[in-house]
Amino acid sequence: MDPDLVFKIKAGARPEDSSFEGRGLQVLGETVDYTYFVLASDQGSSLEQAIERYVRTGEMRTFFNQIDDIEPYGPADRSGPGIADLDGRLSQHTLDVIIWPSGTYSEAERRTRSVEQILAQNAGRVLLRSVSARRSYLRVSVSSTGLDDLLNTSVVELVRTPPVPFLDFRDWRNLDISTTSRSEVVSEVVGVLDDSPESAHPLLSGLVVSDESLAPPAYQWQQRGTHGTEVVGRVLLPGLHEELRDALPISAAVGSVRVVRILEPDPSRPDRAPRFATYAAPHDLVEGAIRHLHGTHGVRIFNLSVGYSEPFNDLHLGPLTETIDDLIRELGIVVVLPTGNAPADLSARTPSGHHVIDDKPEFFFAPEHRLSEPGPAALAVTVGALALSGAPAELHGRFGWQAAADADEAAPFSRTGPGLGTNSKRANKPDVTHYGGNLVVSDTGNIVQNDLGASLISTSTRGSGGQIFATVNGTSYAAPAVARVAADIAYSYPDASGNLVRALLAAGSAQTPPAASLSELHRRNRVYGLGLPDVHRATSSDARRVTMTYDGAMPVDTVQIHPMPIPEAFRQGSRRDRVISVALAFDPPVRRQRREYLAGTMKFNVYRDIDPDELAEILQRQDPDDPNDLINDRRRLNLRPGVNTFTHSTLQLRAWVGHNSFVNDNETFHIAVTHKAQTWARGDANYEQQSYALAATLEDRELATADLHQILRQELRLPTRVRLRA
Repeated sequence: MDPDLVFKIKAGARPEDSSFEGRGLQVLGETVDYTYFVLASDQGSSLEQAIERYVRTGEMRTFFNQIDDIEPYGPADRSGPGIADLDGRLSQHTLDVIIWPSGTYSEAERRTRSVEQILAQNAGRVLLRSVSARRSYLRVSVSSTGLDDLLNTSVVELVRTPPVPFLDFRDWRNLDISTTSRSEVVSEVVGVLDDSPESAHPLLSGLVVSDESLAPPAYQWQQRGTHGTEVVGRVLLPGLHEELRDALPISAAVGSVRVVRILEPDPSRPDRAPRFATYAAPHDLVEGAIRHLHGTHGVRIFNLSVGYSEPFNDLHLGPLTETIDDLIRELGIVVVLPTGNAPADLSARTPSGHHVIDDKPEFFFAPEHRLSEPGPAALAVTVGALALSGAPAELHGRFGWQAAADADEAAPFSRTGPGLGTNSKRANKPDVTHYGGNLVVSDTGNIVQNDLGASLISTSTRGSGGQIFATVNGTSYAAPAVARVAADIAYSYPDASGNLVRALLAAGSAQTPPAASLSELHRRNRVYGLGLPDVHRATSSDARRVTMTYDGAMPVDTVQIHPMPIPEAFRQGSRRDRVISVALAFDPPVRRQRREYLAGTMKFNVYRDIDPDELAEILQRQDPDDPNDLINDRRRLNLRPGVNTFTHSTLQLRAWVGHNSFVNDNETFHIAVTHKAQTWARGDANYEQQSYALAATLEDRELATADLHQILRQELRLPTRVRLRA
């Protein structure tokens, strides 16, 4: 009999790890909703004794009062994708076995050998073996009986069928364009600053409204490269992969791209990323293009898929980053940027020496993997990359090839935060993530950059000649997908400021499941940002989820209190998972020569069961330099992550997730937004007001007796203003 048991413990808050260790439990993993997976090495007898003492004497009430449910982690929990669909008539099944993280390599080997012993007892075979302290994996051939034993083995986290590519390359590689149709969807124009696209591509024809060069007439451009066409395809064809997979008409946004050419292939490095045109400095190229598209054509949403080749330097931030921030504040626009790409060498190692599979996720936190300029632009939307497909192409004779990232996991080349700031646990870049492709490691251990199954696809420069699509990888292709979402938000909210578009983008974002493997929130945000944005979540409300907005300004060094209605149907009842989230976006001036890059910072908290006049009086006494809130009891909603996590971020999203009822509270909660100007910006006649936007969301997916959208068809009401204590 297996001497170990694994339990699922669901908590209402996050207990300390020592609380588990004192009960004979080892934490194997945790999720965003405080579900803990713990290993009991004594068949759970220590846990059982602890529960008995708690029931009898109340001992350890601090720990057990946080626990909502405890149940064994059994075969159903270990059954991953594809297990339910296995053909029982087959004598052997090829499966992937994922083993719980082990802490040390020796423990990982011990756990792996215990699985291999079970395989040997069932005439199974190991086809592929990858063992490390953080992740151990076996691909096996096993009988149905052996599978049953694996599903009852404590060291096994998950058993699944091997992943397959999101899209079979045979569905697109030789696609006859005459067999496809293109539906048209109206949306906001996106300004693309890049290389010139192939406007004659059959899927782009008529959708690139303008393609301009602002270069002097005598400037000799290099021959057009592939980058611009690929980026434009990601803007214009947001559902391409799903539509090709499901044989649906390809949807596109009519008239939704205006291009100014600022990039061209580098003749000295033709196989590398494009370079800036050489007739002007990069920041002047970008400023001229943005001012032209905004002033001449009224463009509000911009995509700039550019990242320097090295991590940015906090001490010497470049003029391009500052220029982008200045333009965003001055023009009220939204600029979307990539985090940049960290290279991997032929042996699948990152610049820090980490292996893209065996050392995941540690390489994401190496200095060499930090984001590159202009990604640190504080007012821009900076985008990291996710893998859409978690498997290489299925080709005859290919065996043992692995995708570096699982589906929905951060792509190994995606550079990470933090951005500018002084808080060591700040989480201010990337802002969000989107799909940007994946890398593959071959059976010989070599990196494969553009695998047909793991990569994204986009429009090809050879489209007019028959090669419609090309494989692409990079954060350059994640950014335009987010620009598309931002444009759709702007189209749905035509009067929205750039701040409100960003706030709604954050409100519509959610973490993909692999993000939960990073339990420390500041580390998770440095890789995944606020999550993957979804245009429907960002722009739509329904009976169980509603978003309220505020778009305005406040004097610097003040607090503004926004009443937030919480209907009775949402407050009453218990045992239902509910979410209250608030997104904040603002656009302060910046100065790259200052230690504090932002001229001002903002933060917010949500309060309940308190009179607004009393709240205003308390907040007026709050010392702006004191991080400790004067209200630190049940009246302040416990939003996660903590308020100081986003000290240096101009785009913030914090949420309360729980199932407690608020039956004794009144129908109005209060969002208190605090602004604090930096010393160098105080007294500046040009910085007396700070524009900002809020998007507050109530979500109750189990609500069956009321319609939140009908109840709350309103915006956040005008705020009460409080002057900060000097």
